[in-house]
Amino acid sequence: MRCAAGAGLLLLVGCNQIFGITPTQSWDAPVDVIADMPHVALTWQVAATAPSGGPDPLLAYPPFAAAIAPRIRLATLDGPFQPADYSSDPATPGWIQIPREYFTLDTSGHAATWRLEYTMPGGVPHELQWTPMDKLAHLTVPIVGRLDRPPAPSGGGYTITADLHTGTYTGPRLLTTGLWTEGLANIPSSGAPVDYDFSNANSLSGAKGRPDPTQGDRAFLVDYFTDSSGSQATGCRVASGSAALTAVALQPGAHTVQTVTWDAGRSMVSSDVVGIGFVGRLTTNLGMLHGTFSAQLSTLLFGAAPSTDFPGLTGASPALLLPVPVMQTLLQCPYNVAALPSTAQPALLGGFPTVVHVQLVDTRQILGVTLASGLETVLASSTGGGFKMAFPAAMATQIKLATPTRGVLDLGGAADQLAAGAPSGSFTLSFTPEAGSDVRVDYYEVTLHRFIPDELTSERVYTVTAPSVRIDGALLAP
Repeated sequence: MRCAAGAGLLLLVGCNQIFGITPTQSWDAPVDVIADMPHVALTWQVAATAPSGGPDPLLAYPPFAAAIAPRIRLATLDGPFQPADYSSDPATPGWIQIPREYFTLDTSGHAATWRLEYTMPGGVPHELQWTPMDKLAHLTVPIVGRLDRPPAPSGGGYTITADLHTGTYTGPRLLTTGLWTEGLANIPSSGAPVDYDFSNANSLSGAKGRPDPTQGDRAFLVDYFTDSSGSQATGCRVASGSAALTAVALQPGAHTVQTVTWDAGRSMVSSDVVGIGFVGRLTTNLGMLHGTFSAQLSTLLFGAAPSTDFPGLTGASPALLLPVPVMQTLLQCPYNVAALPSTAQPALLGGFPTVVHVQLVDTRQILGVTLASGLETVLASSTGGGFKMAFPAAMATQIKLATPTRGVLDLGGAADQLAAGAPSGSFTLSFTPEAGSDVRVDYYEVTLHRFIPDELTSERVYTVTAPSVRIDGALLAP
Protein backbone atom coordinates (compact mmCIF):
# COMPACT_ATOMS: atom_id res chain seq x y z
CA MET A 1 0.00 0.00 0.00
CA ARG A 2 1.46 3.34 1.01
CA CYS A 3 4.29 4.51 3.17
CA ALA A 4 5.51 7.93 4.18
CA ALA A 5 8.25 9.82 5.92
CA GLY A 6 7.64 13.25 7.37
CA ALA A 7 9.77 15.99 8.89
CA GLY A 8 8.39 18.61 11.22
CA LEU A 9 4.89 18.22 9.77
CA LEU A 10 6.29 19.95 6.71
CA LEU A 11 7.26 17.24 4.25
CA LEU A 12 5.44 14.04 3.40
CA VAL A 13 7.34 11.71 1.11
CA GLY A 14 5.31 8.93 -0.50
CA CYS A 15 6.13 5.67 -2.21
CA ASN A 16 4.08 3.42 -4.50
CA GLN A 17 1.88 5.33 -6.92
CA ILE A 18 1.64 9.07 -6.33
CA PHE A 19 -0.48 9.73 -3.29
CA GLY A 20 -3.87 10.80 -4.57
CA ILE A 21 -2.73 10.65 -8.19
CA THR A 22 -3.92 7.54 -10.00
CA PRO A 23 -2.19 5.48 -12.64
CA THR A 24 -3.16 6.27 -16.21
CA GLN A 25 -6.90 5.77 -16.72
CA SER A 26 -8.75 4.99 -19.93
CA TRP A 27 -11.55 7.45 -20.65
CA ASP A 28 -14.35 7.18 -23.17
CA ALA A 29 -14.90 10.41 -25.06
CA PRO A 30 -16.88 11.45 -28.12
CA VAL A 31 -14.85 11.49 -31.32
CA ASP A 32 -14.89 15.21 -32.00
CA VAL A 33 -12.83 18.31 -31.37
CA ILE A 34 -13.48 18.22 -27.60
CA ALA A 35 -11.46 15.04 -27.21
CA ASP A 36 -8.40 16.77 -28.65
CA MET A 37 -8.51 19.64 -26.15
CA PRO A 38 -5.39 19.63 -23.96
CA HIS A 39 -6.54 18.71 -20.46
CA VAL A 40 -5.91 16.97 -17.17
CA ALA A 41 -8.57 15.30 -15.01
CA LEU A 42 -9.48 15.84 -11.35
CA THR A 43 -12.02 13.47 -9.82
CA TRP A 44 -12.98 11.63 -6.70
CA GLN A 45 -11.31 8.30 -5.97
CA VAL A 46 -14.02 6.25 -4.27
CA ALA A 47 -13.48 3.04 -2.31
CA ALA A 48 -17.07 1.87 -2.03
CA THR A 49 -18.86 -1.12 -0.56
CA ALA A 50 -20.89 -3.52 -2.68
CA PRO A 51 -24.56 -4.19 -1.84
CA SER A 52 -23.43 -7.59 -0.52
CA GLY A 53 -21.54 -5.79 2.25
CA GLY A 54 -18.05 -6.59 1.02
CA PRO A 55 -15.62 -4.24 -0.71
CA ASP A 56 -16.33 -3.16 -4.25
CA PRO A 57 -13.43 -4.70 -6.20
CA LEU A 58 -12.99 -1.59 -8.35
CA LEU A 59 -12.33 1.96 -7.27
CA ALA A 60 -14.56 4.55 -8.92
CA TYR A 61 -13.51 7.94 -10.33
CA PRO A 62 -16.62 10.14 -10.71
CA PRO A 63 -16.24 13.88 -11.31
CA PHE A 64 -17.30 16.38 -8.68
CA ALA A 65 -20.87 17.54 -8.94
CA ALA A 66 -21.20 21.12 -10.14
CA ALA A 67 -22.45 22.26 -6.72
CA ILE A 68 -19.23 21.15 -5.01
CA ALA A 69 -16.78 21.53 -7.89
CA PRO A 70 -13.33 22.77 -6.85
CA ARG A 71 -12.08 26.22 -7.74
CA ILE A 72 -9.34 25.84 -10.34
CA ARG A 73 -6.46 28.19 -11.18
CA LEU A 74 -3.51 27.70 -13.52
CA ALA A 75 -0.12 29.39 -13.84
CA THR A 76 3.32 28.97 -15.26
CA LEU A 77 5.91 28.35 -12.58
CA ASP A 78 6.66 32.06 -12.13
CA GLY A 79 3.52 33.60 -13.59
CA PRO A 80 0.29 34.78 -11.94
CA PHE A 81 -2.62 32.41 -11.44
CA GLN A 82 -5.56 32.58 -13.84
CA PRO A 83 -8.98 30.95 -13.28
CA ALA A 84 -9.88 27.82 -15.23
CA ASP A 85 -13.09 25.85 -15.67
CA TYR A 86 -13.91 22.45 -14.19
CA SER A 87 -16.14 20.03 -16.11
CA SER A 88 -18.75 17.95 -14.28
CA ASP A 89 -20.11 16.75 -17.62
CA PRO A 90 -20.06 12.93 -17.94
CA ALA A 91 -18.73 13.36 -21.50
CA THR A 92 -15.65 15.18 -20.16
CA PRO A 93 -15.55 13.93 -16.55
CA GLY A 94 -13.39 16.08 -14.35
CA TRP A 95 -11.59 17.70 -17.27
CA ILE A 96 -9.63 20.88 -16.75
CA GLN A 97 -8.64 22.40 -20.08
CA ILE A 98 -4.99 23.48 -20.14
CA PRO A 99 -3.34 25.99 -22.49
CA ARG A 100 -1.65 24.02 -25.24
CA GLU A 101 1.65 25.82 -24.72
CA TYR A 102 1.94 24.27 -21.24
CA PHE A 103 2.70 20.96 -22.94
CA THR A 104 5.13 22.37 -25.54
CA LEU A 105 8.54 20.71 -25.42
CA ASP A 106 11.74 22.72 -25.55
CA THR A 107 14.72 21.87 -27.75
CA SER A 108 15.89 19.27 -25.24
CA GLY A 109 12.53 17.50 -25.36
CA HIS A 110 11.27 18.67 -21.97
CA ALA A 111 8.21 20.68 -21.00
CA ALA A 112 8.42 23.52 -18.49
CA THR A 113 7.04 23.02 -14.99
CA TRP A 114 3.67 24.68 -14.46
CA ARG A 115 1.20 25.01 -11.60
CA LEU A 116 -2.34 23.83 -11.02
CA GLU A 117 -4.23 24.95 -7.93
CA TYR A 118 -7.48 23.38 -6.79
CA THR A 119 -9.48 24.34 -3.72
CA MET A 120 -12.36 22.23 -2.48
CA PRO A 121 -15.28 24.05 -0.80
CA GLY A 122 -14.20 24.83 2.75
CA GLY A 123 -10.71 23.44 2.16
CA VAL A 124 -7.19 24.83 1.83
CA PRO A 125 -5.61 25.33 -1.61
CA HIS A 126 -3.69 22.41 -3.08
CA GLU A 127 -0.99 23.36 -5.57
CA LEU A 128 0.69 20.97 -7.96
CA GLN A 129 3.99 21.88 -9.58
CA TRP A 130 4.53 19.38 -12.35
CA THR A 131 5.10 18.51 -16.00
CA PRO A 132 2.36 15.98 -16.80
CA MET A 133 1.57 14.50 -20.19
CA ASP A 134 -1.41 15.93 -22.03
CA LYS A 135 -4.65 13.97 -21.45
CA LEU A 136 -2.92 11.37 -19.27
CA ALA A 137 -2.64 13.23 -15.95
CA HIS A 138 -5.35 12.30 -13.47
CA LEU A 139 -5.58 13.83 -9.99
CA THR A 140 -7.84 12.33 -7.37
CA VAL A 141 -9.34 13.23 -4.01
CA PRO A 142 -9.72 9.96 -2.08
CA ILE A 143 -12.90 9.17 -0.13
CA VAL A 144 -14.22 5.96 1.42
CA GLY A 145 -17.90 5.20 0.99
CA ARG A 146 -20.56 6.32 -1.45
CA LEU A 147 -20.86 10.00 -2.27
CA ASP A 148 -24.62 10.18 -1.67
CA ARG A 149 -24.94 10.12 2.12
CA PRO A 150 -28.07 11.67 3.67
CA PRO A 151 -27.47 12.82 7.26
CA ALA A 152 -28.22 10.48 10.14
CA PRO A 153 -31.53 11.20 11.89
CA SER A 154 -31.34 13.01 15.21
CA GLY A 155 -31.68 10.73 18.22
CA GLY A 156 -31.11 7.54 16.24
CA GLY A 157 -29.01 4.75 17.67
CA TYR A 158 -28.95 1.17 18.90
CA THR A 159 -29.75 -0.73 22.11
CA ILE A 160 -27.92 -4.04 21.88
CA THR A 161 -28.23 -7.21 23.94
CA ALA A 162 -25.51 -9.74 23.14
CA ASP A 163 -26.39 -13.39 23.65
CA LEU A 164 -23.44 -15.51 24.81
CA HIS A 165 -21.62 -12.46 26.19
CA THR A 166 -20.31 -13.13 29.68
CA GLY A 167 -18.80 -10.82 32.26
CA THR A 168 -18.79 -7.06 31.89
CA TYR A 169 -17.88 -4.81 29.00
CA THR A 170 -14.61 -2.89 29.35
CA GLY A 171 -14.44 -0.68 26.26
CA PRO A 172 -17.35 -1.17 23.84
CA ARG A 173 -17.29 0.62 20.50
CA LEU A 174 -19.63 0.66 17.53
CA LEU A 175 -18.01 0.29 14.09
CA THR A 176 -19.72 0.65 10.72
CA THR A 177 -18.57 -0.14 7.19
CA GLY A 178 -19.99 1.06 3.90
CA LEU A 179 -20.05 4.49 5.45
CA TRP A 180 -17.09 3.93 7.74
CA THR A 181 -17.56 5.28 11.28
CA GLU A 182 -16.32 4.50 14.77
CA GLY A 183 -17.54 5.66 18.15
CA LEU A 184 -17.45 4.93 21.87
CA ALA A 185 -20.46 3.33 23.52
CA ASN A 186 -21.35 3.77 27.17
CA ILE A 187 -20.11 0.94 29.40
CA PRO A 188 -23.29 -0.68 30.76
CA SER A 189 -23.78 -2.15 34.20
CA SER A 190 -23.44 -5.92 34.44
CA GLY A 191 -26.16 -7.68 32.46
CA ALA A 192 -27.53 -4.50 30.89
CA PRO A 193 -27.61 -3.89 27.13
CA VAL A 194 -25.15 -1.60 25.37
CA ASP A 195 -26.77 1.69 24.39
CA TYR A 196 -25.26 3.74 21.57
CA ASP A 197 -26.46 7.04 20.18
CA PHE A 198 -25.25 7.59 16.62
CA SER A 199 -24.29 11.15 17.50
CA ASN A 200 -21.18 9.53 19.04
CA ALA A 201 -20.12 8.16 15.65
CA ASN A 202 -17.08 9.73 14.02
CA SER A 203 -16.77 9.43 10.26
CA LEU A 204 -13.45 8.01 9.12
CA SER A 205 -13.77 9.53 5.64
CA GLY A 206 -16.00 12.31 4.37
CA ALA A 207 -19.19 13.55 5.97
CA LYS A 208 -21.05 11.34 8.41
CA GLY A 209 -24.11 9.81 6.80
CA ARG A 210 -27.04 7.54 7.55
CA PRO A 211 -26.22 3.80 7.44
CA ASP A 212 -28.26 1.99 4.81
CA PRO A 213 -28.23 -1.82 4.91
CA THR A 214 -29.73 -2.01 1.41
CA GLN A 215 -26.47 -0.52 0.12
CA GLY A 216 -24.27 -2.96 2.04
CA ASP A 217 -23.66 -0.94 5.20
CA ARG A 218 -22.89 -3.07 8.24
CA ALA A 219 -22.47 -2.34 11.94
CA PHE A 220 -20.51 -4.16 14.62
CA LEU A 221 -20.35 -4.01 18.39
CA VAL A 222 -16.75 -4.64 19.45
CA ASP A 223 -15.43 -4.70 23.01
CA TYR A 224 -11.83 -3.82 23.83
CA PHE A 225 -9.54 -4.27 26.81
CA THR A 226 -6.01 -3.14 27.58
CA ASP A 227 -3.56 -5.99 27.99
CA SER A 228 -1.79 -4.58 31.04
CA SER A 229 -1.58 -7.37 33.62
CA GLY A 230 0.70 -10.34 34.01
CA SER A 231 4.29 -11.00 33.07
CA GLN A 232 3.41 -11.24 29.36
CA ALA A 233 1.44 -7.98 29.23
CA THR A 234 1.87 -6.15 25.94
CA GLY A 235 0.18 -2.82 26.69
CA CYS A 236 -1.99 -3.34 23.59
CA ARG A 237 -5.62 -2.35 23.21
CA VAL A 238 -7.17 -5.63 22.08
CA ALA A 239 -10.58 -6.46 20.64
CA SER A 240 -11.91 -9.18 22.95
CA GLY A 241 -15.09 -10.05 21.06
CA SER A 242 -17.66 -8.79 18.60
CA ALA A 243 -21.16 -9.10 17.23
CA ALA A 244 -22.70 -8.00 13.94
CA LEU A 245 -25.86 -5.94 14.37
CA THR A 246 -29.04 -7.39 12.90
CA ALA A 247 -30.80 -4.03 12.41
CA VAL A 248 -28.50 -1.35 10.98
CA ALA A 249 -31.04 1.22 9.77
CA LEU A 250 -31.52 4.22 12.09
CA GLN A 251 -34.86 5.57 13.24
CA PRO A 252 -35.30 9.23 14.22
CA GLY A 253 -35.57 9.76 17.97
CA ALA A 254 -35.25 6.07 18.83
CA HIS A 255 -32.59 3.50 19.58
CA THR A 256 -33.33 0.30 17.66
CA VAL A 257 -33.59 -2.60 20.14
CA GLN A 258 -31.99 -5.83 18.97
CA THR A 259 -30.43 -9.05 20.17
CA VAL A 260 -27.18 -10.19 18.58
CA THR A 261 -24.90 -13.21 18.91
CA TRP A 262 -21.60 -12.54 20.64
CA ASP A 263 -18.42 -14.10 19.26
CA ALA A 264 -15.55 -14.20 21.75
CA GLY A 265 -13.18 -15.88 19.31
CA ARG A 266 -9.80 -14.28 18.70
CA SER A 267 -7.28 -14.88 15.93
CA MET A 268 -3.53 -14.54 15.75
CA VAL A 269 -1.84 -11.64 13.99
CA SER A 270 1.59 -12.40 12.56
CA SER A 271 3.91 -9.47 11.91
CA ASP A 272 7.61 -8.76 11.91
CA VAL A 273 8.79 -6.65 14.81
CA VAL A 274 9.70 -3.02 14.29
CA GLY A 275 13.46 -3.20 14.66
CA ILE A 276 15.42 -0.56 16.54
CA GLY A 277 17.24 0.16 13.29
CA PHE A 278 14.16 1.95 11.95
CA VAL A 279 14.22 4.27 14.95
CA GLY A 280 17.92 4.94 14.41
CA ARG A 281 17.24 5.70 10.77
CA LEU A 282 14.59 8.26 11.77
CA THR A 283 16.67 10.09 14.34
CA THR A 284 19.85 10.03 12.23
CA ASN A 285 18.18 11.48 9.15
CA LEU A 286 16.46 14.17 11.21
CA GLY A 287 19.84 15.47 12.32
CA MET A 288 19.40 18.74 14.24
CA LEU A 289 15.61 18.43 13.81
CA HIS A 290 15.66 15.42 16.11
CA GLY A 291 14.02 16.32 19.40
CA THR A 292 12.84 13.36 21.45
CA PHE A 293 11.87 10.01 20.06
CA SER A 294 8.48 9.24 21.60
CA ALA A 295 7.94 5.58 22.35
CA GLN A 296 4.58 6.55 23.85
CA LEU A 297 3.34 8.18 20.62
CA SER A 298 4.86 5.59 18.30
CA THR A 299 2.33 2.87 17.63
CA LEU A 300 1.27 -0.14 15.58
CA LEU A 301 -2.31 -0.66 14.39
CA PHE A 302 -3.93 -3.74 12.90
CA GLY A 303 -7.38 -3.82 11.35
CA ALA A 304 -9.60 -3.90 8.29
CA ALA A 305 -9.24 -1.40 5.45
CA PRO A 306 -11.63 -0.64 2.57
CA SER A 307 -9.10 -1.50 -0.15
CA THR A 308 -5.39 -2.11 -0.63
CA ASP A 309 -5.57 -0.14 -3.90
CA PHE A 310 -6.61 2.97 -2.00
CA PRO A 311 -4.07 5.58 -0.79
CA GLY A 312 -2.82 4.58 2.62
CA LEU A 313 -2.67 7.78 4.66
CA THR A 314 -5.91 9.68 4.09
CA GLY A 315 -7.27 9.61 7.64
CA ALA A 316 -6.58 11.31 10.95
CA SER A 317 -6.91 10.29 14.58
CA PRO A 318 -7.21 12.67 17.53
CA ALA A 319 -5.02 10.29 19.51
CA LEU A 320 -2.15 10.23 16.99
CA LEU A 321 0.03 13.02 15.61
CA LEU A 322 0.66 11.69 12.11
CA PRO A 323 -1.77 10.72 9.33
CA VAL A 324 -3.40 7.30 9.53
CA PRO A 325 -5.15 4.95 7.10
CA VAL A 326 -8.91 4.71 6.90
CA MET A 327 -9.35 1.45 8.81
CA GLN A 328 -11.33 -0.22 11.56
CA THR A 329 -8.69 -0.80 14.21
CA LEU A 330 -8.94 -4.13 16.01
CA LEU A 331 -5.54 -4.00 17.71
CA GLN A 332 -3.37 -1.08 18.82
CA CYS A 333 0.03 -1.78 20.32
CA PRO A 334 3.23 -0.01 21.32
CA TYR A 335 5.48 0.07 18.27
CA ASN A 336 8.07 -2.22 19.89
CA VAL A 337 5.82 -5.06 21.10
CA ALA A 338 7.68 -8.35 20.71
CA ALA A 339 4.66 -10.41 19.62
CA LEU A 340 1.18 -9.25 18.76
CA PRO A 341 -1.63 -10.72 20.88
CA SER A 342 -4.60 -12.50 19.35
CA THR A 343 -7.53 -10.21 18.65
CA ALA A 344 -11.18 -10.50 17.66
CA GLN A 345 -11.77 -10.24 13.93
CA PRO A 346 -15.50 -10.04 13.11
CA ALA A 347 -16.49 -12.61 10.50
CA LEU A 348 -18.44 -10.11 8.40
CA LEU A 349 -15.34 -7.91 8.20
CA GLY A 350 -13.52 -10.82 6.61
CA GLY A 351 -14.16 -9.64 3.07
CA PHE A 352 -12.11 -6.51 3.68
CA PRO A 353 -8.32 -6.71 3.53
CA THR A 354 -6.36 -6.47 6.76
CA VAL A 355 -3.46 -4.06 7.10
CA VAL A 356 -0.80 -3.10 9.62
CA HIS A 357 0.04 0.56 10.09
CA VAL A 358 3.11 1.73 12.01
CA GLN A 359 4.14 5.27 12.83
CA LEU A 360 7.39 6.17 14.55
CA VAL A 361 7.23 9.65 16.06
CA ASP A 362 9.89 12.16 17.08
CA THR A 363 8.73 15.44 18.66
CA ARG A 364 10.07 18.85 19.58
CA GLN A 365 8.47 22.00 20.97
CA ILE A 366 8.54 25.27 19.02
CA LEU A 367 6.63 28.37 20.13
CA GLY A 368 4.34 26.28 22.30
CA VAL A 369 3.49 23.88 19.47
CA THR A 370 4.47 20.21 19.28
CA LEU A 371 6.07 19.46 15.92
CA ALA A 372 6.06 15.79 14.98
CA SER A 373 8.47 14.13 12.57
CA GLY A 374 8.13 10.51 11.69
CA LEU A 375 8.35 7.41 9.58
CA GLU A 376 5.10 5.71 8.57
CA THR A 377 4.10 2.62 6.68
CA VAL A 378 0.89 0.82 5.70
CA LEU A 379 1.42 -2.87 4.98
CA ALA A 380 -0.82 -5.39 3.26
CA SER A 381 -0.34 -9.01 4.22
CA SER A 382 2.33 -10.85 2.27
CA THR A 383 1.66 -13.71 -0.13
CA GLY A 384 2.74 -16.25 2.46
CA GLY A 385 0.69 -14.62 5.21
CA GLY A 386 1.71 -12.18 7.90
CA PHE A 387 3.15 -8.71 7.55
CA LYS A 388 6.74 -8.01 6.49
CA MET A 389 8.00 -4.85 8.17
CA ALA A 390 9.37 -2.17 5.86
CA PHE A 391 9.49 1.62 5.66
CA PRO A 392 10.28 2.17 1.97
CA ALA A 393 9.66 5.93 1.79
CA ALA A 394 12.84 7.99 1.66
CA MET A 395 13.15 10.69 4.29
CA ALA A 396 13.72 14.30 3.29
CA THR A 397 17.15 15.59 4.33
CA GLN A 398 19.23 18.75 3.80
CA ILE A 399 16.15 20.98 3.83
CA LYS A 400 16.97 24.49 2.62
CA LEU A 401 15.08 27.66 1.71
CA ALA A 402 16.39 29.96 -1.02
CA THR A 403 15.21 33.52 -0.35
CA PRO A 404 15.21 36.65 -2.55
CA THR A 405 17.25 38.75 -0.09
CA ARG A 406 18.75 36.50 2.62
CA GLY A 407 20.45 33.87 0.53
CA VAL A 408 19.95 30.19 1.25
CA LEU A 409 18.78 29.28 4.75
CA ASP A 410 19.48 25.90 6.30
CA LEU A 411 16.16 24.73 7.77
CA GLY A 412 17.80 21.62 9.15
CA GLY A 413 20.19 23.52 11.40
CA ALA A 414 20.15 24.24 15.10
CA ALA A 415 18.15 27.48 14.89
CA ASP A 416 14.41 27.13 15.39
CA GLN A 417 13.67 30.57 13.90
CA LEU A 418 15.37 32.26 10.94
CA ALA A 419 14.83 35.66 9.32
CA ALA A 420 13.79 35.02 5.72
CA GLY A 421 13.47 38.62 4.57
CA ALA A 422 10.55 40.50 3.08
CA PRO A 423 7.58 38.34 1.98
CA SER A 424 7.78 39.21 -1.70
CA GLY A 425 9.08 37.56 -4.82
CA SER A 426 9.46 33.79 -4.76
CA PHE A 427 11.12 31.42 -2.31
CA THR A 428 12.34 27.93 -3.17
CA LEU A 429 12.24 25.09 -0.67
CA SER A 430 14.61 22.27 -1.59
CA PHE A 431 15.59 19.00 0.01
CA THR A 432 17.47 15.80 -0.75
CA PRO A 433 15.75 12.42 -0.49
CA GLU A 434 17.45 9.83 1.64
CA ALA A 435 19.56 7.46 -0.45
CA GLY A 436 19.45 3.68 -0.31
CA SER A 437 18.52 0.62 -2.32
CA ASP A 438 15.58 -0.15 -0.03
CA VAL A 439 13.91 3.28 -0.23
CA ARG A 440 12.05 5.04 -3.01
CA VAL A 441 10.22 8.26 -3.81
CA ASP A 442 7.33 8.89 -6.18
CA TYR A 443 6.16 12.27 -4.95
CA TYR A 444 6.56 14.87 -2.23
CA GLU A 445 3.80 16.62 -0.34
CA VAL A 446 4.66 19.84 1.48
CA THR A 447 2.22 21.62 3.78
CA LEU A 448 2.78 25.29 4.53
CA HIS A 449 1.70 25.98 8.11
CA ARG A 450 1.27 29.20 10.01
CA PHE A 451 2.08 29.54 13.70
CA ILE A 452 -0.62 31.14 15.79
CA PRO A 453 -0.56 31.05 19.60
CA ASP A 454 -0.15 27.41 20.63
CA GLU A 455 -1.44 26.13 17.29
CA LEU A 456 -0.52 25.39 13.69
CA THR A 457 -2.89 26.18 10.85
CA SER A 458 -2.59 24.76 7.34
CA GLU A 459 -2.27 27.45 4.66
CA ARG A 460 -1.47 25.52 1.49
CA VAL A 461 -0.55 22.00 0.39
CA TYR A 462 2.00 21.49 -2.39
CA THR A 463 2.46 18.27 -4.34
CA VAL A 464 5.61 17.98 -6.44
CA THR A 465 7.45 15.20 -8.20
CA ALA A 466 10.90 16.81 -7.86
CA PRO A 467 12.50 17.78 -4.52
CA SER A 468 11.89 21.50 -4.96
CA VAL A 469 8.90 23.73 -4.22
CA ARG A 470 8.36 27.30 -5.37
CA ILE A 471 6.52 29.36 -2.73
CA ASP A 472 4.94 32.72 -3.44
CA GLY A 473 6.44 35.21 -1.00
CA ALA A 474 3.06 36.81 -0.34
CA LEU A 475 1.98 33.61 1.41
CA LEU A 476 4.65 34.23 4.06
CA ALA A 477 3.31 37.65 5.06
CA PRO A 478 2.23 37.97 8.72
